[in-house]
Amino acid sequence: MSEPNPDDSISARVDMAFIQKVEELSNGKIKINLFTGGKLGDNVQVIQYMTEQKKGIHLARISPASLVTYNCKKSELLDIPYTFANREHFWTFANSDIAQKILNEPYEKQIGVKGLFYMEEGFRHFFSTRELASIEDFKGRKIRSAGNTVMADIITCLGGTQISVGFANIYSALQTGIVDIAEQPVVNYLSNNFHKVAPFMIMDGHQMGIGEVVISSSAWDNLSPKNKEILIKAGKYAGDFCKSISEEAEQNAKKQLEEQGAKFTSVESITPWQKACADVINRALTSDNNQIELYGEIITLAY
Repeated sequence: MSEPNPDDSISARVDMAFIQKVEELSNGKIKINLFTGGKLGDNVQVIQYMTEQKKGIHLARISPASLVTYNCKKSELLDIPYTFANREHFWTFANSDIAQKILNEPYEKQIGVKGLFYMEEGFRHFFSTRELASIEDFKGRKIRSAGNTVMADIITCLGGTQISVGFANIYSALQTGIVDIAEQPVVNYLSNNFHKVAPFMIMDGHQMGIGEVVISSSAWDNLSPKNKEILIKAGKYAGDFCKSISEEAEQNAKKQLEEQGAKFTSVESITPWQKACADVINRALTSDNNQIELYGEIITLAY
């Protein structure tokens, strides 16, 4: 199993909760070896490896955005900025039938993986090598993009220039000036030491830091119905575990960051940010009535 973040990150802790529950429910018959810190590659590399049905990587914690390039349009809805009103909204979604539709999409499209469950690491915020006080501070700046369309569009709408950089290279890219700005949830900002080279974070919360655990289609198809059920149950357990630790972990991380000199800027109103990114939302929805309907169902879960 591949995990791009370090051992002490929320996602790695949730991975371990999942793995331990799988071993418990299977009486030790199913064992999963976890490789953290991107040792098996970044999101893009791992998904490419799994979709090509190469042997070796059976499970991975990825970003749903990694699936968009494989024509998984439903996954793109989770990247639309300012979709989730708060954590409770996200977890209502994660435990809904809507979430299952999105998790099943890559398997139904036969791209080589199947989604098992979601986790979250808190809302994503931009951080920079120099202070960010408003949207105006993004104009003309070099901003790291993971290569997905929605993030590239957000960067353009904010007036920045997107620079594609792999996750493992974010630190050095900030350190050397290849990029000025990147974005991550607070917990990953700390666990990857990004604050040491980019100590300014603006709390815009443009996206929820969603993780998705996927299994290769070949590994899934080779499991017995009983073992498939074990993975589903363990995924539900791991999601609940994530919900129980994520907010406290974020608060603790922010406190540590402040003690180490990181500076946080609050955003009084997200309305200007929503207006700036209106074209991103429209582009993601206008081409497909089914997308519009499904996105509306996600939004409605907040109420």
